[in-house]
Amino acid sequence: MKTVALILSFALALASTPCGAVKKRVALTFDDGPHIKFTKQILDVLDKYGVKATFFVIGENAERYPELVKSEYEAGHEIGNHTYSHRRLGSVDRAFMLDEIKKTDDIIYGITGKYPILFRPPEGRTSRELEADVFAKSKKTVLWTIDTRDWAHNPLADIVRTVKTNVKNGSIILFHDYITPYSETPDALEKLIPYLTENGYEFVTVSELLTNN
Repeated sequence: MKTVALILSFALALASTPCGAVKKRVALTFDDGPHIKFTKQILDVLDKYGVKATFFVIGENAERYPELVKSEYEAGHEIGNHTYSHRRLGSVDRAFMLDEIKKTDDIIYGITGKYPILFRPPEGRTSRELEADVFAKSKKTVLWTIDTRDWAHNPLADIVRTVKTNVKNGSIILFHDYITPYSETPDALEKLIPYLTENGYEFVTVSELLTNN
């Protein structure tokens, strides 16, 4: 079974407007949060530009800062499941992963009143068996097409350059809202959102990217 991220760009390449012009859409995604400081900063930038994004939250962080998850949801952003403790497949077995997914589902539901339909495995490590298990729970496994490597504390200019160089219609861009001790991500968004807008890109959630195409 292929993950959504691996086939998405091919599907989107066929999407066009009635007049034949290609509709350029990208999805900004944020992993590992919420974070008490950086998630709020990112939400402020997204609100400033009227951009909707997708947040793949870690269950234990959502438990710690439920008000931030609620703020994400109430602002119209999509909430995805990124497991409870960010243990990657290979270090734990499938049964452990499925338990973590369920636990995080319940936490997200308790905060938003809605179960997430997207799952992103920690570090992108998945398997056909795990994807089948996730699919059986009416979820889609979503990876990414651009890794900004903000988690590695790359310089701001490098993060911006990575996106500008690699972005195309259907890109799923990976950022993180939980990075310590500092984060270049809010400042990168301040530069990238106007740039992408000026170049004809529309920002949508991952589910919108899939549904609309």
